[in-house]
Amino acid sequence: MLFASSVSFIHNFAVDRLPSMLTLQAFEAAARHGSYSRAASELNVTHGAISHRIRELEERLKVRLFRRVGNGMAPTREAVTLLAQVRQALGTLQLTFPDKARRTDARLVVGVHPAFATRWLIRRLDRFVEAAPKLMVEIRTTADLGDFLAPGIDIAVRYGAGVWPNAVSVRLVGEVLFPVCSPEYQTRQRLQRPSDLARCTLLRHVWQPWSTWLQASGLSLREPTSGLTLSDSSMVLEAAGAGQGVALARGLFARDALAAGQLVRLFELEVPDPNAYYAVWRAGEALTAPAEAFLNWLRVELSASAPATNRKVSRSGSHRRRRQARKT
Repeated sequence: MLFASSVSFIHNFAVDRLPSMLTLQAFEAAARHGSYSRAASELNVTHGAISHRIRELEERLKVRLFRRVGNGMAPTREAVTLLAQVRQALGTLQLTFPDKARRTDARLVVGVHPAFATRWLIRRLDRFVEAAPKLMVEIRTTADLGDFLAPGIDIAVRYGAGVWPNAVSVRLVGEVLFPVCSPEYQTRQRLQRPSDLARCTLLRHVWQPWSTWLQASGLSLREPTSGLTLSDSSMVLEAAGAGQGVALARGLFARDALAAGQLVRLFELEVPDPNAYYAVWRAGEALTAPAEAFLNWLRVELSASAPATNRKVSRSGSHRRRRQARKT
């Protein structure tokens, strides 16, 4: 009911009273930055102009869109609902009316890690392609951190701390980590509580250690030092699905396999990962209109796919493993 009521207010005014493009851009930038000042800087207007646009939108919709949290402005639940639709609409308009000052060829090249492509992107990409039928979209996969912004790539999606040389990065969504295994493995090992992991094979990822989750669980288990070690998140989940052990999964990557019953989540405890998904492009270069449309679409899809956070979450040690750029 909350979602339905939140959406309904978007249509409460006539078409001839639609907010201006500047108002929608101000709202989107303020929500993305969590700051009126940074939104003003991005749009090259004053702080007062952003505040005026947001107030105008709130008066039209009869809802509060932001609340002050510390030195920032946090979007309300109604604002989050509106934001997804505004971003989708802006993305459609950017494809329909591309900026003539930018490259206007109907081609988009996206650089992604193979695991992100196979575990999440490809299964949803048809929705973007259907929204832009005249656009040629190429997904170029690479696991090499030095090659993800190779010449010809318009925009890339990477997982890490958000700092890469000679690149602009925009945070898309964070992640949580929790153990998963196949249903058969859970039954065979009689896994009911975290301490049961003592008799299990813990599948290891080169860049995703178990230590943070184990510490949060209060178990005396240590990081495994033997057995299978993999350098790709997708392979780790495949091994878990094949009954070879328990994997420490990212919520986004495990989502579809959990829904299909190929994997089961073990226990309620999850820990936040200090790393996140970022959209990245070369510093000093403006995004093409197709790349901006893809970025807006990506935000909407990732927000919809983001793991639920209503489970037991441990925040201890969540910032101990920050790396400048970790492989997926």
